[in-house]
Amino acid sequence: MYKESESVELKSSFGEWKEIIITLSALANKRGGTVIVGINEDSQPLHMQIGQKTIEDFVNKLKGNTDPILYPSINIKTFGLGEIVEIFIPPSDYKTVFAFDRAFIRVGKSNIKLSTDKLRELIVRYSGKTFDNQLVELGGNDFEIDQAWLTKLTTKGYHLSSNPSIAEFLCLTKNNNQFPQAIVKAARFKGDTPVVFIDNRSFSGGLLSITDQLLDFIRKNIRFKYVITGKAERDEHWQYPIVALREAILNALVHRDYNDPGNIQVRIFDNFIEIWSPGLLPKELDIANLAKNSCSIPRNKAILELFHLAGEIENWGTGFARINDACAANGNQQPSYEERAGAFVIRISCTESDSKSSDKSSDKILKLISEKPEITINELTMAMEMTTRGIEKQVAKLKNDQRIEPKGSKKEGNWVVKE
Repeated sequence: MYKESESVELKSSFGEWKEIIITLSALANKRGGTVIVGINEDSQPLHMQIGQKTIEDFVNKLKGNTDPILYPSINIKTFGLGEIVEIFIPPSDYKTVFAFDRAFIRVGKSNIKLSTDKLRELIVRYSGKTFDNQLVELGGNDFEIDQAWLTKLTTKGYHLSSNPSIAEFLCLTKNNNQFPQAIVKAARFKGDTPVVFIDNRSFSGGLLSITDQLLDFIRKNIRFKYVITGKAERDEHWQYPIVALREAILNALVHRDYNDPGNIQVRIFDNFIEIWSPGLLPKELDIANLAKNSCSIPRNKAILELFHLAGEIENWGTGFARINDACAANGNQQPSYEERAGAFVIRISCTESDSKSSDKSSDKILKLISEKPEITINELTMAMEMTTRGIEKQVAKLKNDQRIEPKGSKKEGNWVVKE
């Protein structure tokens, strides 16, 4: 028994030839499928008899109204007391297929007219002309090359093109003055909402250099402590695993949708970090099982290849597993992966102990300052048994939260508690 689905359409007769052609084009733009003529919507045969020129007439109409021309497989079969016609079309190698100068795609049991954005996406995806492998038009002073990265790539056999691609420009420029969407923004917010800025910065250099610059910015705005393990040297323990943050940043830089005008954003809050990457995940990926069943479906192959050649990415398709493993090893919760407002968002939360420890440390420092307003950083370091860097971060947080305020000079000044 025949039944309509995303890959099967039932038509009563060739009197619906326009609808049949639209369906074939929609199927060709998706995964292919079959139109069966001679059966009604209730899957009942209509005992159709195929005329001598019926198929020939339909094929001519198909040729005259599809671009590129579709060449389906057509079979006439005896079915019940009459005949049916099975018209099979495979997925087209030359997307996008147009019918009557419009583009359709099969969604469920319906043929949906493609929007301009979806049409552009389909054309780019199957044409081989992705955003990053197109040539970029530059003036004489528009491309100041990062020689350190160029030298590193050159030792791997790379040669910069005389007419550089967008990927080459974005990865190797010292100043991205051509593509504002490729500028990366990072901010530290007060609390857990993106309202009050404590620190913010934009990164407009080459993509290859941005990863370490972002990590430096993050280190400046998250907590740090030493962990005594019994080894000769103390272990560094960051509030968030640096390995996971690095993977999340690389994922955004390499795989974001550069046709989207939005920017990559790194948002640092009191108790979590979010990395926002413009563009949704490829439909082939299951967001619920990224770490287990993820594979590499690169949106920007030319950028990916340059990162791989530079040694920034070693294994394709394993980044999410490394993010999860690094969070587990650092004592953080497993990260969350979401699609929000047209972006792919990775959120990494701090450990519960880090959050509580930081609050206790802040309260204790505030108490020490209340008791001795002229107390120095060195004195706080000794009293708290923390590193100087750790004390400075806690003091900076208290200032940013407007709980304390410095008065006078560094040598002879003191603190004023504001609560």
